[in-house]
Amino acid sequence: PTVRSAELRFQDQADGGVVVLHGDARTPIARIEPGSHGFLRSTLRGLARERKRQSLGPELPYQLLARADGRLTLLDPATARRIDLESFGAPNAAVFADLLHRATAP
Repeated sequence: PTVRSAELRFQDQADGGVVVLHGDARTPIARIEPGSHGFLRSTLRGLARERKRQSLGPELPYQLLARADGRLTLLDPATARRIDLESFGAPNAAVFADLLHRATAP
């Protein structure tokens, strides 16, 4: 079961950075600096590519889910594609865990 979740949007910036927005309010919760966090960037490129292939736009935010067993899943509700982040190692999953913490912190 899911114990915590957040809806997130990712907005590319002209300088190569990425702003992470809370899905509902579109409030910025983080900025990914240009050239950093390669795993996050490649994950998002793959999801965006699938949306484009299916002629879907960015309207729906992605869902980041923390499971009771400690797993993290990034879900694209537009395409039903899911990525089990812990499969790519703790350091890569930790980047997304930090975003989940920021998005759900009071």
